[in-house]
Amino acid sequence: MLLSTDTVDTLLAAATTPAWLHNTILFLKVLIGFSIIIFVHELGHFLAAKWVGIRVDRFAVGFGPRLFGYRRGRGLTFGNEPEYASEELAEKGYGETDYCFKALPFGGYVKMLGQDDIIVDEETGEMSLNDDPRAFPSKSIGARMIVVSAGVVFNLLFAGLLLIAVFMMGQQQTSPVIGWILPTSPAAGILQPGDRVLEVNGHPVDSFLDFQTHVVLGGKTAHMKIRRAGKTLEVDVPTAQDATRGVRALYVQAMLTTTLAADAPAVAGLPGLKAGDVILRIDGQPVRNGYDISRIFARSRGRVLRCAVRRPDPEHPDQTTEVECWARAMLIISPAEFGSGDPAALVDSTHILGLRRRRKIDLVVPGDPAEKAGFEPGDVIAAWGGIPNPTYKEIIDNIQANAERPIQVVVERHGQEKTLKVTPRRPLSLFGQRKAKVGLVFSVSGEEDRAVVCSCAPDTPFAALQIPRGALLLAIDDKPVANWFDVVNVLEAVAGRTVAVRYRAGGVETTGEVTVPSSLVNELRLPPDAVVWSVDGVDTYERKRPNGRSAKFRLSAEPLALREVLRERIGKTVRVRYSPGMSAPPTETEFTVREDNFDPWQMRIKLFFDQSLLKPQTELVSAGGNPIRAIRMSGRYVMRQLSQVYLFLSGLAQRNVSTRSVAGPVGIFKIAIQRAEVGIAELMFFLAFLSVNLAVINFLPMPVMDGGLMLFLLIEKIKGKPLSLKTQMISTMVGLAAIILIGLAVTIQDIGRFF
Repeated sequence: MLLSTDTVDTLLAAATTPAWLHNTILFLKVLIGFSIIIFVHELGHFLAAKWVGIRVDRFAVGFGPRLFGYRRGRGLTFGNEPEYASEELAEKGYGETDYCFKALPFGGYVKMLGQDDIIVDEETGEMSLNDDPRAFPSKSIGARMIVVSAGVVFNLLFAGLLLIAVFMMGQQQTSPVIGWILPTSPAAGILQPGDRVLEVNGHPVDSFLDFQTHVVLGGKTAHMKIRRAGKTLEVDVPTAQDATRGVRALYVQAMLTTTLAADAPAVAGLPGLKAGDVILRIDGQPVRNGYDISRIFARSRGRVLRCAVRRPDPEHPDQTTEVECWARAMLIISPAEFGSGDPAALVDSTHILGLRRRRKIDLVVPGDPAEKAGFEPGDVIAAWGGIPNPTYKEIIDNIQANAERPIQVVVERHGQEKTLKVTPRRPLSLFGQRKAKVGLVFSVSGEEDRAVVCSCAPDTPFAALQIPRGALLLAIDDKPVANWFDVVNVLEAVAGRTVAVRYRAGGVETTGEVTVPSSLVNELRLPPDAVVWSVDGVDTYERKRPNGRSAKFRLSAEPLALREVLRERIGKTVRVRYSPGMSAPPTETEFTVREDNFDPWQMRIKLFFDQSLLKPQTELVSAGGNPIRAIRMSGRYVMRQLSQVYLFLSGLAQRNVSTRSVAGPVGIFKIAIQRAEVGIAELMFFLAFLSVNLAVINFLPMPVMDGGLMLFLLIEKIKGKPLSLKTQMISTMVGLAAIILIGLAVTIQDIGRFF
């Protein structure tokens, strides 16, 4: 029986290998991979130098103290070796090149005669370069350009060879099948979940990454060939300019499977589901993919759902068993106001007609103060720093006001109150003082199981009731409410009416009245996942931001934009174009806008399934054993990656891409370890990616790098003489200092991000 390398890795991982040995093997794999990339780069310089007749004194992998090496005639040596003059080498019969390994493996170099040899005249103090006919400066500009560029060329060739091997073996990649289409996507209404992308702008597509890349590299419109319901269609899809990354984008996600990638946390409403579970049915309805699951959860009205899943049998790994679990959607409320520049205030505007929920903890960051204080996912904040039932902004402000000082916090956990103490810390930074943090990630859903009112937002329907903080809602319109799902369901059912609200605060029950606004949602009987495309043909709303710039919001993506467009038409009857669901065909109807129904508040309330828990749909991307096809696929990927790196660097230069997306040596090494854990093919794919990136970065026109040397040679070609040695030396020192500072900055960023 033949086993692929990935299968072997999986079997090895499954064996009873000690954790330290497993991690050591992964570390060595990555270290060897990095060393090979460096070796290949320097090999390019070395071979080119030999080819044009330049003497090479040293071929070194790594920096720092010399560990060991080999020189023809001298043999294997350890520790430092002296520098030999040409006469000494000839006299001793030694080879001219010292091939050596140094202590720090992250780098390497080729030392050529005359490249760094500056001769100073003792009488005049004048500086000059080595004029030996075999010295680097003595060769023609064309020969020196060949030597300088050879490292980059070899890196690209090496990446191509790695990818040929990967595609010959085959690699699982995300399928080019459309899954969830974000409401902000310009493809909404054109593409549909389940569409398989065959071509983009005439380029064949093998994976979802292929699809995204051709969109990024394309223009304002992507011409696509897709397969839908067994038919091949051609569509033109407008693309959007992503302000964050500075590239064209479509805002669509890949199709997800029904298999869980990780254990589902209780805070996600899925406490019984485990990694590897395959969801078969939900409340008796078969599900085929992640889109089916999301649709059922969106229409569940907060009910507890019965899920039939297929799970590996722990006693018989080669068998599976069908089990039942329960699950419930997360209740997500989008902001009721446009952002004012304060993220915390924006979170507090995620209320239900003014009713704010208490904050719930979704994640406790390992090693941060909150973990040491004893916080757990699912904890609900009952008091923070003496503030009962605080808003999100009050929590954040209190953390910043108490950096390095302990804060007393009361949480509710499984119905019981617990008192904890946490001390906020300020992360290490070279660039000014960073905000204090405790290491808590608060759930976007907020508390769901108990209808406790954190506070009421001003100028909202519930503000008039003056419900005190910490009040427990008991009934609305004489219908008992046990949790926030009940509250939402009752409020949606009584939209357009004035109803009684009963609550308990401080042991006293009180009843008041509130008028629940109507909207087009209840008057047109729109389902929970309905999409409104336009009103009287208007599909966007333009709003001035606090900084004076204007921003456009699509009605299909932003309920606040729909609210403002309807507000402008109060007293009029309008034509509303909508779809019952994202993939359903649109229809039009009339709607009369009034003072009491212009706000589609129900559309800010969503029942959500966390799709990040599901594995993406993948398929084997392979050359099918055909080396010619593997070469074509490899070349296409290398060219694609080259374009992506240049786009990324352009985005950085234009400040369209955040420096937080840059990884340094620590971050790259950590990612490589993760890839190595998946399998050898994944590691080779990542090393190919690194090799292309090294080629591009190393050829940037910065002194010290190959690109800087090439720039000096171009200037020499144009001027007819080289730059002065003083200018070259100053430029090199400045470039070296810049590289050291950048390296230090990204390393500190990596440490703060990953550890």
